[in-house]
Amino acid sequence: MKLNKVDGKTLRQKVYDQLRHGIITGKILPGESIKLRDVADQFGVSLMPVREALWQLESEKVIVIESNRSIHVNELTAREMQEAIEIRLMLETLAAQRACERRPDSALLKVKRLLQDMQASLDKPKRYMMKNNQFHFAIYSYSDSAILLQMIDWLWARVGPYVFIHATKVEDLSPTMKCHEDMFEAFAKKDKEMMTDALQRDLKSYARFIIEYLEMPIYK
Repeated sequence: MKLNKVDGKTLRQKVYDQLRHGIITGKILPGESIKLRDVADQFGVSLMPVREALWQLESEKVIVIESNRSIHVNELTAREMQEAIEIRLMLETLAAQRACERRPDSALLKVKRLLQDMQASLDKPKRYMMKNNQFHFAIYSYSDSAILLQMIDWLWARVGPYVFIHATKVEDLSPTMKCHEDMFEAFAKKDKEMMTDALQRDLKSYARFIIEYLEMPIYK
C-alpha cells in the first residue's frame, strides 16, 4: 500500500479522499489490513485525522473496524455483490439517460478527451480503469441529480476494487473500449436507447468475472 502525503483542505478530508481512492482503484485490496500508524506515517500526519477518516469510511461500509481495533477493507459477500451489480445497472442507466437529455454542447469535448485517454491506456490496465471511472462520472455529472451521483459513488467504492482486479487479469480490454465509444456516440446524439444498451453491455462485461471470482451463480 503506497499513498501520497497530504496538504491543504482539512487533513481528515485529504486522508479520507486518498484512502478511499486507494481502495476504489485497488491499491488497497478487499480484506487487506490497514494499520493506523502506517497510514499516518505515509501521509505525514498525526493519528487523529487518520482515525477520523477511517471512522467515516466505516460509516460508509467501505472498511470494517473490529472490536479488537483491527481494520480491513470490507469484502462483499456473494449476495451483496449480486445486489450491487443489479442496483448499479438501474442507477447508472438512469443517470446516463438523464445526462443524455440534459447535457450541453460544451460537455462533448470534456468527455471525448477522457475517451481518448482511455484509448491511449489500453495497455495500462490500472490507468485505463482510472480513466474509465472519470469517463463514467463525467457523463453522470450532467444528470443534474446530486443524490443519484452520491448513490452511484457509494456503490463504486464497494465494487471498484473488484473491477480493478478484473482489469489486471484481462488480456484484452478493447471489447470494453467499444462499449465506451458507443456510450460517447449516444451521448453526442442524445440517444437514450443507444446509451442504455452500451452502458449495460459495459457493466455486464465484467460482472461475470467478478461473480465467478466470488464463487457466485453467474450473473446473466
